[in-house]
Amino acid sequence: MKVDPSLMLSNQNRGPETNSDLDKDAFLKILMTQLTNQDPLDPMKDQDFVAQMASFSQLEQMTNMSSEFSRFFNGQLSQNFLQFSHLIGKEVTYRAVVDDKVQELQATVKSVKRQGEDILLTLQNDEVIKAEQVYEIESSMNENEVL
Repeated sequence: MKVDPSLMLSNQNRGPETNSDLDKDAFLKILMTQLTNQDPLDPMKDQDFVAQMASFSQLEQMTNMSSEFSRFFNGQLSQNFLQFSHLIGKEVTYRAVVDDKVQELQATVKSVKRQGEDILLTLQNDEVIKAEQVYEIESSMNENEVL
C-alpha cells in the first residue's frame, strides 16, 4: 500500500506564525473568555480572580512605566544635545588616538549633531569626535574680545 505524500505531517501547513508576547489586550481577552466559559457549578474562586486581576494590573503598570521611561530617555537625549550646543565656537581639548598613541589635541567646535544616543562634535579641522572625548573647554579669542 502506497502512502499519499500530501498526508505526511511534514507537508502540512502549520498555520500562521503567532507572536508569543502577550500584551494587556490579549491578557484581558483570555480572562474574559475564561470567565464566560467557566462551569457555573464550579465558578472561579475569588482568590483566583483577584490574583489574575492583580497580574493584569501589574502588566498594565509595567507597560505604562516602560513607555514613560522611553519618553524620559528621549527627552534626556534632546536635553543633552541642546546643552552641547553651547560648545559651538569654543575651543576644546580632547583625546584622540593618532598613530596608536593617545594624544591631546585642540580645535574649535564648528557644529554639534546627535547620532542615535551619541553627541558628535564637528571641529574646524573637519574631524568628528564624540562629546565624551572632550575634557577641557576654553572660550575662543572672539568671545574674549566681546567681553
